[in-house]
Amino acid sequence: MDVFFDFTGTLTTMESENKAFAIFVERIKNRLSVNMDTLTLIKKIEEYRLPLMEQRDKHYTPIRYLILQAVEHITGKKLCAEDSFWIMDEYACVHAEYLELVPGVINSLKKLKSEVNHLGLITDADRPYTERALKSLGIIEIFDSITTAEDAGIGKPNPRIFELALKNAYSPVKIYVGDNEKRDIVGAKNVGMIAIKVGSESSVADYNAKDVTQAVEIILTKIRE
Repeated sequence: MDVFFDFTGTLTTMESENKAFAIFVERIKNRLSVNMDTLTLIKKIEEYRLPLMEQRDKHYTPIRYLILQAVEHITGKKLCAEDSFWIMDEYACVHAEYLELVPGVINSLKKLKSEVNHLGLITDADRPYTERALKSLGIIEIFDSITTAEDAGIGKPNPRIFELALKNAYSPVKIYVGDNEKRDIVGAKNVGMIAIKVGSESSVADYNAKDVTQAVEIILTKIRE
């Protein structure tokens, strides 16, 4: 059996994701002397990038570039190379510092790794961001493969990102665990994977679980059937 996980919101808490992004935007505000309060700047960045994020399964742009574009759009000026590179690097740095795993994730992943043929990660995040965050969280070595939207040149639920990841698979049974109905569950099922939805319940998923720990128990039960 081969098992793949989503990253953001599945292995990490959304509270830490939101905190990291707020700190990141505050640092942008201070560095560029943006005359706007942090919450308003966050809202404007999100308003710019979210419609584009929703289209990343058809027209892909790395998230760090979308944020850079958003800042330039909001400030109305083209940033110098130094500030541009700083924004893109700081995005990964801040998240690596502040992201937190859902309780029980490390133990669950280690327990699962000893029972499956292949343990992989499939994420819509950028490659530099993903590697830095996984190293900081201490879980990069747990995964046998890491597939990002940047590697595939397309985001979920486009089959291409899943098919790229599945090139690393060994067995006929392939399971995917994620928290997003459209990107994770629909995307996985469209390529023939068994889908486990964590968080709110899904009528599309094969199984529902409250969190990763419960998802792993479902998988282990299936292995032992």
